[in-house]
Amino acid sequence: MASFVENLSGLFKGFSQKDSSIAAIDFGGSAVKVVQLRRERGRIILETYGEVATGPYAGLAVGQATSLPPERMAALLTDLLKESNVTAKVGAMAIPLRSSLLLTIEIPDLGSRIQLEQVIPIEARKYVPVPISEVALDWWVIPRGRGDNHPVEAGAEDKDKLVQNNLEVLIAAVHKDILKDYQELGPKVGLELNFFEIETFSTIRAVLKNDLAPKVILDLGASATKMTIVDYGVIRLSHTINKGGQDVTMAIARSLNIPFAKAEEIKRKVGLSDKEAGGEIVGPASPTVDYIFSEVNRIMLEYEKKHKRAVDKVIMVGAAAALLGLPAIASKHLSVPVGLGNPFAKVEAPAFLAPTLAEVGPSFTPAIGLALRELQDL
Repeated sequence: MASFVENLSGLFKGFSQKDSSIAAIDFGGSAVKVVQLRRERGRIILETYGEVATGPYAGLAVGQATSLPPERMAALLTDLLKESNVTAKVGAMAIPLRSSLLLTIEIPDLGSRIQLEQVIPIEARKYVPVPISEVALDWWVIPRGRGDNHPVEAGAEDKDKLVQNNLEVLIAAVHKDILKDYQELGPKVGLELNFFEIETFSTIRAVLKNDLAPKVILDLGASATKMTIVDYGVIRLSHTINKGGQDVTMAIARSLNIPFAKAEEIKRKVGLSDKEAGGEIVGPASPTVDYIFSEVNRIMLEYEKKHKRAVDKVIMVGAAAALLGLPAIASKHLSVPVGLGNPFAKVEAPAFLAPTLAEVGPSFTPAIGLALRELQDL
């Protein structure tokens, strides 16, 4: 079992352990992460964090994405909480985007919330691939920005009026069976799970402040890359690119004729830098990486054209984001500054851990953001 844990108990002497500790869990495709934070006198303190690969629990290699059945999820989570020395009794869990649906639709402005509550579930049926009665549905009207007046050709006054009267609505849906599976995990591992949130919202909370300018958050996971455009602090677009870190590893394995596990080890050690041994894996990895960033660039440009708003930064998170050399490659493909998210910057931890936390931070983004949300209510 591959794991990575860091227990910080005892480093903050002078502070008593209280019920204000929160454990936040993020079930990723290739690894599960947990963080435990505590609010103390207005400060948010990191107590412990840890990560365990999901692959070995399904007979696969570290780095391979898999979807575990509930009993294996419980076994993994039990091991993770034990190894990480999680002591919190209450917690929260991030719902993976792959297990949910997040989309933006346009509907006529009906002028009444009651009417919207009736119409939106009907509209959502066009996009939700299962009966609407089988999902937990939530929605938010997106405030109009100054750049949202869509241009139309001359002489199309009626069309212009129709567009101006439309509302953009963000819809979030999670299958009730998936929620049930996650809810039942709590008692099995000794945690009271009292909050669930789609990982995208947790990620935004962890890496953004009160930003009004458009930002792209790029979550590079094992099996997919999740792209979110946040403008005026609101999700305006969510898109999934079905390529991720696992695809890079498979390309390296095929090129060097080595097992997946060995290719994953080389990728994590060498990264995508052209220096030293990196040159032998940059070539095989390039088609996957180039495809991901070309898609990001295309979607970003489409958004800018439609909304007349220029994206000013791309923030990369996720396990693959920290690969050596990847930010430099992203900068070559994209026309805006690129940076790595560092969610641990929002919590207090010993200064000597700063380099380590900055390195692993992109992987723990949803977990940190989820815990921050829970601590708001304490």
